[in-house]
Amino acid sequence: MIVRLLTALLLLCGFVLAGCGGSGSDTNVSVLGSWTGEEEASFRAVLADFEKRTGIHVDYTGTRDARAVLASELHDGHPPDTAVLANIGDLRRYAAGGDLRPISGVPQGTDNGLTTAAGPDGGRRPYGIVVKATVKSLIWYNPRTIPSGLRDRLTAPPRSWDDLAKATAATGARPWCLGFADTSNSGWPGTDWIEDILLHESGPEVYDAWVSGRLPWTSEPVRNAWRAFGSVVGGARGGTKGILLTGYGQAGAPMFTDPPGCLLEHAGSFVTGFYGQAASRPQAGRDYDFIPFPGRRAVEIGGDVLGVFRDTPAARRLISYLTTAHAQEIWIKRAGSGAFSLNRAVPPDHYPDRLSQRIAQTLTSAQTVRFDASDSMPTVMAAAFDHAVLEFVADPKDGRLDSILTALDQVRRTTRFPS
Repeated sequence: MIVRLLTALLLLCGFVLAGCGGSGSDTNVSVLGSWTGEEEASFRAVLADFEKRTGIHVDYTGTRDARAVLASELHDGHPPDTAVLANIGDLRRYAAGGDLRPISGVPQGTDNGLTTAAGPDGGRRPYGIVVKATVKSLIWYNPRTIPSGLRDRLTAPPRSWDDLAKATAATGARPWCLGFADTSNSGWPGTDWIEDILLHESGPEVYDAWVSGRLPWTSEPVRNAWRAFGSVVGGARGGTKGILLTGYGQAGAPMFTDPPGCLLEHAGSFVTGFYGQAASRPQAGRDYDFIPFPGRRAVEIGGDVLGVFRDTPAARRLISYLTTAHAQEIWIKRAGSGAFSLNRAVPPDHYPDRLSQRIAQTLTSAQTVRFDASDSMPTVMAAAFDHAVLEFVADPKDGRLDSILTALDQVRRTTRFPS
């Protein structure tokens, strides 16, 4: 069964360049994004090929303050032609506010799923593309130091969250590596936990209802996901203080000490970049490996989403090009890029190493693909979610959970969710 999301992206990749082209005078397009360093280098490699093929010059501005810069430029009435947005929630907000232009060329009647956003007319037209994705729903471990009994249980991956919880409890240790500190947005690694548990245990329909604000935070499926998350917190290295003070990028480092300080970490595909920085220089496959999150064949993703703020022929040609398999492969073949494509025309064996190929296979073989829930929620709801995770970690008791979920539901009832 072809996943709706991947089908949509494949169709987007089929835009006909001739139909998207403009006049000869339209030879420039501007892009604002948050990619700097190696990410910027990878993106510029993609843009260089586009410029060579089309003769259109791309003016890319990369800054970690891209969200603030975009807001300022929109306020002044001089937005860039296109911009890479932080998440799908920003895309939907700008579309509903009338700042984004719909993307033309998608076949009528296509269910574009998670790549579309509701516009000001209340309809559903495509307003952005996923340039590259981060694959979440992964659980990492060190094959060289994990107890043999648990390693054997992971070799034939657990079928459910309960199976994995029982396997980790049998170690008699505190197995989980957790670190929720982030200078800009602490707490989000905990939201990823709750989202994955809910998606894999309760299914996509429940997940979608929750993300869209139709399912109360006090509902039983959501409450059960938080309780399961509480068991992870209770089995984490360093206890509450350690979780709250440890940076998300350093949480897995104790897996590579002798003896290991923790055994398992739940993190997205980006985490391999942090593993490579450990003093022991761990190697993929030998020192770290992963299993998909147990339960349904579902994958949660994060995505860098490109939207159009000035609808020019050059901008349309760039949008069309970026979704092609050729452009996507430039990203993924660059070592360390961490990029994964939602285009099914990109074979998993085109990724640069065996680990990346297996992650890509996990993505393409999933029956369900969903965007990160908190990234998809309105900003005020997502912020409340992050804060609630930190509150719960500080006091993960059922009585405390009741008040936290009630407070989150009050935010839900007073927040406008996209239609």
